[in-house]
Amino acid sequence: MSKMKYRIAFFTVDWNYELVESTLHGLKKYVDEHEDVQLCIFDCFGKDVNSPKSGSEYAIFNLAQLDGFDGVLIQGNQIVLGSVREEISRRVQEAGIPAVTVDCPIGGCTLVGIDNRRAQFDIADHVIGAHGARHLVYLTGIMDNGCPEAPQRLDGFLDACRKHGIPQEDIQVVQCTWRASDGIRLAEQWLQEGRAFPDAFVCANDEMALGIIEILEKWGYRIPEDVIITGFDNVTSAELSSPRLSTVARDNEQLNYFAMEVLMEKISGTGKKREELFGHSLICSESCGCGDAALPDYIRNKYFHQTRYLKEFYTFQDQMAEQLFDAMDLPELTAIVEGNEKVFGCGNVYLCINDYYFDNYEKKNWHHDSESFGEEMILTTRGGSSLTPDHQHQYARFPTRDLLPLEIIQNERFWIFYPLHYNTYSIGYLAMNGISEAAKLNLHESIFTFLEIAIENVRKKCLLRQLNNVLDDLYVRDALTGLYNRFGYRRFAPQVYASFLRTDGAAQVLFIDMDDMKGLNDKHGHETGDAAICASADILRRACGERDFIMRYGGDEFLVIASGKETNLREEILSAVERLNRQGISYELSLSVGCVRASREEKRTLNECVQAADAVMYDVKNKRKASRALTPPTPRT
Repeated sequence: MSKMKYRIAFFTVDWNYELVESTLHGLKKYVDEHEDVQLCIFDCFGKDVNSPKSGSEYAIFNLAQLDGFDGVLIQGNQIVLGSVREEISRRVQEAGIPAVTVDCPIGGCTLVGIDNRRAQFDIADHVIGAHGARHLVYLTGIMDNGCPEAPQRLDGFLDACRKHGIPQEDIQVVQCTWRASDGIRLAEQWLQEGRAFPDAFVCANDEMALGIIEILEKWGYRIPEDVIITGFDNVTSAELSSPRLSTVARDNEQLNYFAMEVLMEKISGTGKKREELFGHSLICSESCGCGDAALPDYIRNKYFHQTRYLKEFYTFQDQMAEQLFDAMDLPELTAIVEGNEKVFGCGNVYLCINDYYFDNYEKKNWHHDSESFGEEMILTTRGGSSLTPDHQHQYARFPTRDLLPLEIIQNERFWIFYPLHYNTYSIGYLAMNGISEAAKLNLHESIFTFLEIAIENVRKKCLLRQLNNVLDDLYVRDALTGLYNRFGYRRFAPQVYASFLRTDGAAQVLFIDMDDMKGLNDKHGHETGDAAICASADILRRACGERDFIMRYGGDEFLVIASGKETNLREEILSAVERLNRQGISYELSLSVGCVRASREEKRTLNECVQAADAVMYDVKNKRKASRALTPPTPRT
């Protein structure tokens, strides 16, 4: 990595996964051929709706602190939301670093792309000129998001219509949003209304065109005999469709390689132009009537490879999903991720979690709507194993601006970062050091969704366990003193008693009763009586060890099970009572303590010891009463 000189950030949105995947291969090729370049790709699944949930996706762009990069490349036409592009523009200009955008102008960036107007003109011109189409319906992309790609394509279509003298009444423009569902909805509406087909549906991208083909073929219509359909982009689905879709092709891989070249020229100071155009070509095939289809061997190989991959992928995904939803804590979950890296389909996978999410993972009160990343991240998986030799899970904290611990990120020159969030708050991100075929088949989003739900599911399991522990604690503990109650006695006392006999060879049981509790309540009130009970409980807690069992046996009675080695425990309790009384409290506290010992050899049961200690305590109490009766009262002065 000593040759690495330039660090580049790349922003994209994976809503058209085939275009993004081919883009990644173009960028990877450039990095492979230039040893002095490191590329950090920030990708997400943001939608075209400005919602809080989308904001959690787009937050991945904030992960890149641009003052740490030498240049920025932006796949502008993939970032549909204008507000997101505006924010990127502001950050780029604030950082003052060279920047290039692909197919959509962004302030402060050199534009690289194809001539969308000319490309759409060419295919519309072909449909009208070569195939005699006179009645045309055009499906647009998103027209009002600030990206000129869709308006330019519409202008190109209208230019071709004007060239051939198509009257306005024979042209229908339908506002759409690039989605296949737009084409499906249009075709279904057309059929429901029983309208006559136009000569051609000309679509601003392949997805909408394929949506129309899907519905028309379902209803038995022939393409192109009944209607011509064309698209734009030449995605794999268009290549393999039947009929093969006529479309506009651009070498997206080479386009983005070219964009990297333009960016590096700007960084070095040799780049001059503000706009660079890349070429396109027409695929005139079956859906317009030209008859050129994909070769059978090509289709067969594509289908075979994809089927095999999907079968393997879903096997891995089902295995990981089952394990994830059985995970009980975060270390177990991260170990499962490390053990199932094959499902991600690339080199190593690094799971990084926000510091505030990680530090509050088992707490109820924390940020529920945070879209940002914390000052620090916690690396929980490290591309192989995060376990120490003694199988303890190992985590690493690092500054968020570093993206990964330096010893990891400096060893690779190609990184992809994807956000992880649950609803509207950020969990963290995944870092990958390679391109996965899962990305091309739009499978990453489902993997990440599984993982996000599993992380939050485990967090809620932890919270539920804590709640159950609290409820369980309430069940076995006395509400006033916090000592064990009768339920706690049944659950824990026999185990503690047996443990002392086993480990220490002897145990002792102390039965304690507060003297004249009725008189204290009558004279000072029940609140003072409760305070005296709590004071007694505190004395027992301080006198006893961590292993000892202490309970409130009844209203003013207590029980202690301790090691038989603690020879002075009864005396320590009584001494603590004397010290408390000397402090000048409003009442006088007095405890009667009965103590019995049992050795391992005696085999006395716990109940026998409790009864014996109770009897000793009453004997002590009776002797104390008798002593007080014989002692004359102190005369008042």
